[in-house]
Amino acid sequence: MEDTWNLIGRALSLVVDCAAKVVGVPREQVVEQAELGVLRGKSIKAALDIDWDDPQQQREALRRLLDAVGRAEAWVAAHAGKRANEPPLKEALEALRRVLQQDLEPDPTSGDRRIRRGVAKDRLPSMGDREMRHGRKSKAKPFTGYKRHIAKSAGYIVGACVQPANRPEHEATAELLSDAKHHGEISELHIDRGFLGSPMVEQFHQSGGLVLCKPWPSRNHGRFTKLDFRLDLDGGQATCPAGVNRPIAGPGSIVRFPPRACRSCELRARCTLAAERGRSLAIHRQERLLVALRQRRRTRDGRAALRERVTVEHSLASIAAIQGPKARYKGTRKNTFDLRRCAAVANLQVLKAA
Repeated sequence: MEDTWNLIGRALSLVVDCAAKVVGVPREQVVEQAELGVLRGKSIKAALDIDWDDPQQQREALRRLLDAVGRAEAWVAAHAGKRANEPPLKEALEALRRVLQQDLEPDPTSGDRRIRRGVAKDRLPSMGDREMRHGRKSKAKPFTGYKRHIAKSAGYIVGACVQPANRPEHEATAELLSDAKHHGEISELHIDRGFLGSPMVEQFHQSGGLVLCKPWPSRNHGRFTKLDFRLDLDGGQATCPAGVNRPIAGPGSIVRFPPRACRSCELRARCTLAAERGRSLAIHRQERLLVALRQRRRTRDGRAALRERVTVEHSLASIAAIQGPKARYKGTRKNTFDLRRCAAVANLQVLKAA
């Protein structure tokens, strides 16, 4: 993973390498003719050689770096011609422009470009592995790389796949279910709640299959535990504790209660901190399933069934002990292959212990 300075430098260096190869000249000739002195140091930051604690010097260094990018693009346009629209030079130029677009933004004071505040959606963090992404294990624990997903049946891992860190878990559902179906029909689906967003889970539930999952907490949990919002999914209506009714547009919609009603409500302090804009409720796209899951969790048998999901966590821990915490390869395809290799080893360990 690289910061903005090094990422721009790597992308610019890649363009120069590809341009030199396509045109058939030495790399140093491209650097010399395009006046790319920033590529002569051991690194971009070493070539810029500024006091990195000085904001004014940082702005000047960014201007120098962007001027170098402009000269490189002009050299490519003048010497590569139509070959600039063909691989590999085309991909290198696209990668450079993507890095500039994702990591820079207009400066509202000067109108120049500055390094973006925050992280762009679907940011490319590395030129070495362009499929890896930024993700979060929790609000306080970000990471960069990939996510591992597995499917189990009869105590053994029967499916595994790797996805970029920013992809939601439920996007892996189709691949995991396809792998699992090779080992027989699926009558019960024990899943993590991150997979509830998959339409395939909803279809499985509607077809009579048993879904076992720890549901998202009720909207009445947390600091507001004594208030009850009633949802009439068939009638398409939500009712707040004060009796105000609002329509439900459908699964995945947001119900907003009028600010005027919330400001004058006696229950406001126990209901919401957003009285000025009114209380809102997010209706999950599978709200009916969540209702059933919450009801099941209130029973002894339902809680016992939920504990069966723990074996998946044990298998993931076994794979982590075999594979380690870091991806060994570049790209989802090779890392999925490595995950499946480690899953096979974990299955052999289970078979030996049986």
